[in-house]
Amino acid sequence: MNLINILKYSLQLPKKDALFKLNRINMRDTFVYIIILFLLLFLPDAVQFVLDVKSARGSIPDVVIIQVVFLYPALTIFITTLAITLLAGFAYLIKELLKRKLAYHQLWKMSSYALTLPIFFYLASKILNFDSLYIFLGLFIVFIFIMTSMIQVYPQKK
Repeated sequence: MNLINILKYSLQLPKKDALFKLNRINMRDTFVYIIILFLLLFLPDAVQFVLDVKSARGSIPDVVIIQVVFLYPALTIFITTLAITLLAGFAYLIKELLKRKLAYHQLWKMSSYALTLPIFFYLASKILNFDSLYIFLGLFIVFIFIMTSMIQVYPQKK
């Protein structure tokens, strides 16, 4: 499935139809999708870093180019994996409270897709310089709402 369809279905969450279509996507496509989202999320910071270095030094040193080209993507992959894993752990607690039948890998994928809307809103707030703790907390609540709604679609344990 291409990334455009994944994005389309992720924006339709927590609809049941979109959830089941996303659960049929393989883990590789899910991982590529969430990495691209996080690269977009961190892109304004990387651009600002390069502009700050250029204005301070007059040119862009080779070290900065190495950081942006090699370390930035590697750090993004690490942060993405860690963040999704922690959020899936939180979703696991919700699953246990709601007594639903879900495996951890399903929660990991669901967490990845549930982050689409909060990431877009956070990116917009960052670009517009509305970056604050309240926005972050509000988006976390949106994530929790989407995850809880998605988890409730699945049947209860017997």
